[in-house]
Amino acid sequence: MNADAATSLFPGMGRPDRDVLAQILRDSSTPLTAGQLLRRLGLPPDRKKQVRALLHAMALDGAFREEALFGKLRGEPELPLLAEVVITGRDRHGAPFGRLAAGEAFGRRAASKGGLPIVFVHPPPADDPPLVAGATVLTRLRSVGANRYEARILKRREPACFVGVFGAETGGEVRACDPQSTCRRNIAEEERHELKEGDLVLADGEGHIHRSFGKRDDPLAVADMGRAEYGLPEAFPPDVLSEAMELHAPEQEKPSAGRKDFRAIPFVTVDGPDARDFDDAVWVERDGEGFRLLVAIADVSHYVTPHSALDAEARRRGHSVYFPDAVVPMLPPRLSEELCSLRPDEDRFCVVFEMRFSSEGLPTDTRIERGVMRSRARLTYEQLEGMREGTCAFLHDELGREWVDALYAAHEALQAARIRRGCLQIADREPLRVELDRQTGRLAVWNSRPPESRHLVESFMIAACHAGAQVMRDKGKAALFRSHADKHPVADVPRLPAVYVTQPAYHAGLQLDVYAHLTSPIRRYADLINHRILLETILPEGLYSEVRAGRGGCLDTLPAHLAVTEARAAEASAMTRQRLLALWLSQDQERIWSGHVTGATPDGALVTLTETQTTGLLPFRGSADRKMFSDSSGGSEACSGATASSPESWELFSPRKGTVVRVRIVGLSHDVFRCIFQFAGFSA
Repeated sequence: MNADAATSLFPGMGRPDRDVLAQILRDSSTPLTAGQLLRRLGLPPDRKKQVRALLHAMALDGAFREEALFGKLRGEPELPLLAEVVITGRDRHGAPFGRLAAGEAFGRRAASKGGLPIVFVHPPPADDPPLVAGATVLTRLRSVGANRYEARILKRREPACFVGVFGAETGGEVRACDPQSTCRRNIAEEERHELKEGDLVLADGEGHIHRSFGKRDDPLAVADMGRAEYGLPEAFPPDVLSEAMELHAPEQEKPSAGRKDFRAIPFVTVDGPDARDFDDAVWVERDGEGFRLLVAIADVSHYVTPHSALDAEARRRGHSVYFPDAVVPMLPPRLSEELCSLRPDEDRFCVVFEMRFSSEGLPTDTRIERGVMRSRARLTYEQLEGMREGTCAFLHDELGREWVDALYAAHEALQAARIRRGCLQIADREPLRVELDRQTGRLAVWNSRPPESRHLVESFMIAACHAGAQVMRDKGKAALFRSHADKHPVADVPRLPAVYVTQPAYHAGLQLDVYAHLTSPIRRYADLINHRILLETILPEGLYSEVRAGRGGCLDTLPAHLAVTEARAAEASAMTRQRLLALWLSQDQERIWSGHVTGATPDGALVTLTETQTTGLLPFRGSADRKMFSDSSGGSEACSGATASSPESWELFSPRKGTVVRVRIVGLSHDVFRCIFQFAGFSA
């Protein structure tokens, strides 16, 4: 472009125009520098400062988030990088972190190269609505390492809703149910008339009430609030339900081409007592010195096809979400509890992973086939454990002592192989089971440490996932592989959770060369996608053409999307469970609990109970005691209930992390569902 043309494009003799700059960058096949832009515009070198200022302004406006403009500039390292980030969790200090939104060009480029950047977000002001998993914010990023960024929030996607407790006695305001937030919003007079003191509500940042759930001491209201807090869907769209009702179970006839008849194999499902969606069934027999293991997985891909309404809704939901009172399923009950669920004595379409292992738990052969199966029994973990221990009767000859012994022997071999690999050993995180009856509103809690039979099923599922991932990798397929950072992280840098990537990746937690989710397609969309890719790989040409025609080009956007739905499902379930558990614990104010100090606040020490992993507040007795103990312990703050009888007491009551104490529950802070403790002594 010559100087005359540039003048006509830029009113004011050579003033750059952002639309023209953007179009030149879009049209360029290679990234350009500011100097190259000047030459293409026909502008003199002294206009470079103006061009750079305009590029900076365009970046602040988010212009370079556009797919056609992303990566089209080079030599401008100080250019602001803006991107939408979706919150996926909080670190140990309560600061949020997240992933780049699936629609971001930056995120798609990273995903296509096998990465999924983690973004550590500076917390918003304490009086802003809390950020929960699934919340979307526009941020300015700064690189802090390979695939790691820190971000400052520029704005939130509206409306920024939060759950809270309505206080009529405090001037008609709503207080957020988050111990790290001081968010309060006054509610307009016309929206208060149906609210009562202590009602749980969903409000937005402007102080408008979107929904009321009931009293704060009502477990059903607490559960309903948890689902609304994370924006979980309450019902399936009519077109999705209509599609589901048109589907049918296998007919009583010979399997069609491409399917093997596995109905002679005595598969059984092993799940929790309240499970309804049976994804998997297992069978084991001894094979010489080793084992032959068959894992049958529901063939959801037979029913949920690409571009269908069912597929779109399953993708949107991403995961089933489990609550103490109900499940928010990924698929309609017609599929999740009926057609796809491997119920006893009913023919079901399946994908069977037939694996052979040595006595050391090392794989020797794998075969994966599409088939039809019929489960012989639906066992609970406790029933199978009882059969092993002799406290439950065997079902019949096919599933007698020899079969049970083979099951556990195969599990022990696989478990020994994992130990030799150096896998991470993770303790069970929820020793107490929380259940809520929707009919009666009764809240029940009991010890639920899983029996060995649960770990047995996990061993078999890990083996199947590894086998399927190897097949997809060896055939050069892009899929939703699971990637986990090295188990020996850099000092002071927390190890990040496993994520989905589209290229084969190492899983440090399992110490496996490659891994992919394949065993839960009823409740995880990643498993459904991987089933389609796996079947495309193993079936003869022409028998699975719908995958080739329908898988589409959206695989690169799924890792970021599923990271969000996975985090939302986990946080919504855990948060509701914690609130209900705190509600239940507060009803027993006689029992003495053991715990340890895990932190401190201006009001007291945070104590986590050993048995329940519930964190509550041990308040300072009063400002005088607090000052005395602070002065005597070198500035550290002391816990409530301390008897200031000696300097030794002051030192013992310093809330350093790890201090072991015994406490009694004396109340509940309903606005944040945090137990209030009273000191009852030291644990031995």
